[in-house]
Amino acid sequence: MGQSQSTPLSLLVANFRDVRTRGQNLSLDIQRGKLITLCRSEWPTLGVGWPTEGTFCLPIIAKPTWDDCQQLLHILFTTEERERIQLEARKLVPGDHGRPTSNPDLINAAFPLTRPPQDEWDYNTAEGRGRLLIYRQTLMAGLRAAARKPTNLAKVYSVIQGKAESPAAYLERLMEAFRQFTPMDPEVPENQAAVVMSFVNQAAPDIKKKLQRLEDLEGKQIQDLLRIAQRVYNNRDTPEERQIKATEKMTKVLATIVQKEQPPPEGTQTTRPPRRHLDKNQCAYCKEKGHWIRECPKKKQPRPSQGQWQPKIAPILFTQNTE
Repeated sequence: MGQSQSTPLSLLVANFRDVRTRGQNLSLDIQRGKLITLCRSEWPTLGVGWPTEGTFCLPIIAKPTWDDCQQLLHILFTTEERERIQLEARKLVPGDHGRPTSNPDLINAAFPLTRPPQDEWDYNTAEGRGRLLIYRQTLMAGLRAAARKPTNLAKVYSVIQGKAESPAAYLERLMEAFRQFTPMDPEVPENQAAVVMSFVNQAAPDIKKKLQRLEDLEGKQIQDLLRIAQRVYNNRDTPEERQIKATEKMTKVLATIVQKEQPPPEGTQTTRPPRRHLDKNQCAYCKEKGHWIRECPKKKQPRPSQGQWQPKIAPILFTQNTE
């Protein structure tokens, strides 16, 4: 079933308690039945041309002039907001063909920033009503254009998941950044890809690493990624467990350092250093080249031990035949 369109009278009736309280503050006694009868039965007999149920149409309600519009702008908006509204409105002044014009004369004539001549903007003349109609329409278009949120993706990218922040809280901050700093609605399907990539790239390192390994990441729903991120978050070590693991690791490192600095106990075989490769004519004793170890002049010959038999070498006299 479709919802019925709201009217001023229906809103007054639906919020009658607030209406009565407001009337009492002004020393007025407002009754629901009399209000409805006045609007639906008695008011139309006056012939003012207003709709029976009331209207939100500003020209019908107030017939606002240029001065009235300026008063509303000063009451409702700051100086910066007014300047932005007027700037956007002047960009949308219609030209001869109904499209926005860049002609400064047409812009100043249709949307003046200073008070225009009263006789040309008189609501009681057809010309004045036409000028005021174009001015109000252009002003409303400027209001809508100024209300559009500028895109500031840097603010969105600055939303980083905290070390102890839950994935759900992080996602809520990220969605709020999209709503506040971009015109994008993060809830609609066509914007899901942008939300997913920001959620992954700006997540905590362990969650980011897990999510980046998923296949078809851009096609995943944000709720699916949230469940995976929550599992990673729940499986994290508690601060006490991390402290215990860090202490154990430090203990192992210190034990290794102390063991290396202590000399090996007596009788313990130490690892011999690897033998150096010698050249073909290099001595293994003095490392000089030109002889081998058994011919090394620097190597002391072993003395014979007592009681060990040694062959006696008899001198031999060589004579040369002179014949």
